[in-house]
Formats: sequence, C-alpha cells, structure tokens
Amino acid sequence: MGFFRKSEARDAPVPKPGTPFTFRVDDMFTITGRGRVFTGVVESGEVVIGTSADLVLDDRVLPGRVARIEARRRKSQTLRSGETGGVFLDGITTEDLPLRHSDGDMRVDVAALKGALIRSSD
Repeated sequence: MGFFRKSEARDAPVPKPGTPFTFRVDDMFTITGRGRVFTGVVESGEVVIGTSADLVLDDRVLPGRVARIEARRRKSQTLRSGETGGVFLDGITTEDLPLRHSDGDMRVDVAALKGALIRSSD
C-alpha cells in the first residue's frame, strides 16, 4: 500500500509557484489556531502555497503571502482554475480589513469583502 511516514510528508518538496492567479472572495472567517481564511473560487490560474499575493479591496491593495490552502476541508498544495476552497494569507491584519461597529466592538465587515480579489503578485 502507499502509506508513508510523517517525516516523508514533511520532507516533501514545496511546490513552486504556479501560473498567475485570480481568486474571487465569497466569504471570510477566522479559524481558531489557524487564522483568517478567505473562501471562494479560483477564476484563473493556480494558487500555490508560498506565492506572494495581493488582496484587492476597491482602491486598496494589501500585500500578503499564501500560507495555507484548504479544499473540501483538507489541506491542499494548490487550487486550480474553477476550484473552490479556502486561502489563508499571512501579512494581512484585522486592521487592514474593512471594519464595522457591532455591539460596541469593531469587527471585520465580511459583507464588504464579498467579491474582493486575491491575485498573484510574483
């Protein structure tokens, strides 16, 4: 059978950046212990872990890096054109995102993120 040890999986080569990509954001939420995940669909190209990426919000461009990808509730190395999944970006803080008042607190305005783009910046 094709079983492998954890050390073999950890030592696997990191994929090289794929083709330039555009990812359309449908939603955003925070997973405790993992961070902020943007969910949506890859409109073109291929999203690969480690790729520099920009979150484009109206007139602002926020630089980040693809830190993790999940598809069908599992970690993945890539997302290709037409696939849906979640993209975790390093380098973007809560203060960078659109905020709104909610019960006396400032929270990320998830509705304002719908339709935003994440695109490769390499």
